[in-house]
Amino acid sequence: MYIFGFETYGGPDVQGFHRVPVPTVGPETIRIRVVAAGVNPADVKVRSGARQQGFPVVFPMAMGREACGEVLALGADAPAGIAVGDRVFGACAAGTGAFGEQALLSAASVVRLPDGLDPLRAASIPVAAGTAYDAVEELDCGKDDTVLVLGAGGGVGVHAIQLARQTGARVIGVASAEKRVLVERLGAVHVASGNGWEERVGGQVDALLDCVGGDVLAQGLTLLRGTRVRSIADPEGASAAGGVRVTRRRTTEVFGRIATMAAGGDLEIVLDDPVPFEEAGRAVARVEQGHARGKTVVTFT
Repeated sequence: MYIFGFETYGGPDVQGFHRVPVPTVGPETIRIRVVAAGVNPADVKVRSGARQQGFPVVFPMAMGREACGEVLALGADAPAGIAVGDRVFGACAAGTGAFGEQALLSAASVVRLPDGLDPLRAASIPVAAGTAYDAVEELDCGKDDTVLVLGAGGGVGVHAIQLARQTGARVIGVASAEKRVLVERLGAVHVASGNGWEERVGGQVDALLDCVGGDVLAQGLTLLRGTRVRSIADPEGASAAGGVRVTRRRTTEVFGRIATMAAGGDLEIVLDDPVPFEEAGRAVARVEQGHARGKTVVTFT
């Protein structure tokens, strides 16, 4: 089978298509024929080697950490109620990737695709929507809060806006001018990114979710009253204000809750234009260059 991935760490020049054996199912994994796979900034960090300390890689490594598809084989410890032929989604098993004709999912994360939820949106839940869900819960947002989301137009940001708004909080989303319509449609006050953005916020905030890091996070911290801050881009920077990284719960229970919300219309899984597997490099470039509006997905025919 073919994967899109890398055989050594580096920039975009190290990624490409590779022919590899079909992955072997282990006790705690499920093998699927991939229908859709999500693309995330973390995929670029894994390829670059920036995540070597905490992320296992077996070369050649397929990119991507989440997928939806048809079950082809089940490990001995696969959850009851999942059968060959079912359509499921979930997070990839450790040391494996999603951008391939077939992929291994962690059985502990797998959810059967519910009615009303299409595979492209399901493939976007484990990383982006899942991270947003965990972050908003940890920030303990409520109706008296103003929540600042940095990088509000990206895959995590667009879902965090909605989830924070559901708690009754007022949300301010910092994103490029091109993403203003999207950010406002989801219920946030849009603030254009770029020089002076922190002055345009117009006051202090009660909680902060950072999807950018670096100087942008540092500027955001000057607006924060208290210590309610989470960063997916720069957890070390967030620690300066008493914050930490988002603790991810990659479980069937959590992903199932999000899927139910999405299928019922209570959460919009925001997609950028899908990209076919044959052009997977273009999908990665869109995310790496910061041009994606919502979630970028690679599709398989």
